[in-house]
Amino acid sequence: MNVRSPMGGQPPTVEIEYGLAYEFLLSLIVFNEHEGYEYELDNEWFDTVRAKADPDLLQATALFRSNCNHVWHRLIGLVYDSDPPRDVPAFLAHFEEIEPLELRLHLLGYYQRSVRRSTPLDVIVQAAEGNAEAQRQVLKTSSPDDHDWQEFLHNLFSVDVEKTKVIVKDILQGWYEQVFRDLEPQVLPILERDLEAKRAMKPNMSAERLIETATNGLEYVPEPGLRKVLLIPSYVLRPWNEPCEYQDMKIFCYPVADESVTEDSNTPPVRLVRLFKALADERRLRILKMLMTRSYSLQEIADEFGVAKTTMHHHLGTLRTAGLVRAQSNEKMYSLRHTMLPEVSELLNSYLKGKS
Repeated sequence: MNVRSPMGGQPPTVEIEYGLAYEFLLSLIVFNEHEGYEYELDNEWFDTVRAKADPDLLQATALFRSNCNHVWHRLIGLVYDSDPPRDVPAFLAHFEEIEPLELRLHLLGYYQRSVRRSTPLDVIVQAAEGNAEAQRQVLKTSSPDDHDWQEFLHNLFSVDVEKTKVIVKDILQGWYEQVFRDLEPQVLPILERDLEAKRAMKPNMSAERLIETATNGLEYVPEPGLRKVLLIPSYVLRPWNEPCEYQDMKIFCYPVADESVTEDSNTPPVRLVRLFKALADERRLRILKMLMTRSYSLQEIADEFGVAKTTMHHHLGTLRTAGLVRAQSNEKMYSLRHTMLPEVSELLNSYLKGKS
């Protein structure tokens, strides 16, 4: 087969689109990798999925679990390449047409710049084709400290490319028929509302401000070689973002805004609840006070409080999803979103005085 070469760089433009096939893949990520994350989908959703999906399907999806290297987001590029409106049937039809080796390249991250920085392209191709030495090199260079990812790679290399495509195809078809199809009527209008709202914002905002607003606090620094930023709204991901790459494109699957989910004035906005939960912690209040002065790295903040980086990352994640903290897209530097502070009281006042 002819392997497509990843493309070079121009200053990025920003596009916004939605598709149920994106949400379909993200639902697989959320279900299989929710340990350690607090999603706004309640426990009932996870219990319902376990009840509806047969044990063989759940066991098969578990083979693709990796907390640091989300496997299913590596297929988002295939959704982008499928025909509009990028619903699940269109995606599955496109999936049916791709070559097994092409699928394996996607799964190994061949089209992701972050992967190519650690593993040469020719090595990834040779590993995908079954070269044992190349596979050993991939295992050494591709997130060697991530046990789950290493286990996935071992499993992937133990199966030929044709069988891999059959396994993935069966998972995708089973997940759609048993789980996701019933979710579509609920999700579709939410995604449409959020897409309309974000497209209305676009003419009046800089690209950087639009990305930060949509992602609720991620500061994107343009990267050489990336020509486009694609924003994709998601209901199931809330309140998290799922950043990924495809060819010359940076992709942010971002959580839909609360106002896109419900218009019930008696229900406290999720954003308001999230804000006060974030503030109801002495350590997080001290972090905000610290960030009043300047930006800090994760390591600097962790050292200041004498805690592990993983502990501090949790606190900063809570503050960021509440919209109080801005993080660079690589999450190495954090700063305060000063404009959000007045909105805390405004949101509370608006809710309390709203119609009942």
